[in-house]
Amino acid sequence: MYLIDGWKNKGGTGERFCKCGSWKQHWINFSGKTWPDECSVSGCSNTATLGAHIYNPSSSDTSEYIVPVCNSCNKRTDEFSLKSGTILVSANKQKTCG
Repeated sequence: MYLIDGWKNKGGTGERFCKCGSWKQHWINFSGKTWPDECSVSGCSNTATLGAHIYNPSSSDTSEYIVPVCNSCNKRTDEFSLKSGTILVSANKQKTCG
């Protein structure tokens, strides 16, 4: 189980690429789910348009994950909460699309 609160966007990831072609496709490939209509950030009902790199600075787990978000939430610099049931996909390419 993961924490719902205390997430932040990982800055400087705009130049990162993976074999999936996009981080949105990466999330689809490794979540086993269809792309959601709404952003994963709690309180936001905007359309999810891209896969964002997030991490939880208050957790002992230093891993980065991909979640579906809207453009606005992808630019946030503050901490935010995820909606309950949000599926986190590892951004670690060695564990996924290598």
